[in-house]
Amino acid sequence: MRTMGIVRRIDELGRIVIPKEVRKRLHMDSGDLVDISVSEDNVVLSKFHPFHHDQQLVASFCDSLKESFQTDLIITNQQKVIYSTLNYDLNNEELDDEFLKRAPSYLEKEISALNRIPLTKAYTIDKDCILYKIMIENELFGYLILLDGMISKKQKDLAIFVLNYFEKIFK
Repeated sequence: MRTMGIVRRIDELGRIVIPKEVRKRLHMDSGDLVDISVSEDNVVLSKFHPFHHDQQLVASFCDSLKESFQTDLIITNQQKVIYSTLNYDLNNEELDDEFLKRAPSYLEKEISALNRIPLTKAYTIDKDCILYKIMIENELFGYLILLDGMISKKQKDLAIFVLNYFEKIFK
């Protein structure tokens, strides 16, 4: 990780101000929760989101859905893959810039495997898929991608179910 070279003083109450440039780069807004952890002799601040905190819950839920519906799921935030039921390990891989640029035009449309959408630098979607926004508290969190040999009403209904579940559990 590259440092930005910004120095801040800790005040008498132990507070520091996170510089605007850093907040902007990490998409942090006033009122966001911050996860504070220690790694060796470093204090690590990360934007907190229950989605990241409860990854085992997300993984178990997605694996159960795949087992029941034989449909692969990919869950992303706005920068990387959170979880994937694919045999290929995509977890924590950065999303491809081309995918991020085109994602709004793919929303809620059946997309053929022939489109070969680059999801990450190492993985291109090679099945039919459908893409939905994951909205948490009226804010775009990331994307839900369902992949199958053919997208039907079953996958669309499954997507709505997953999105409703995430919205309720991660409020």
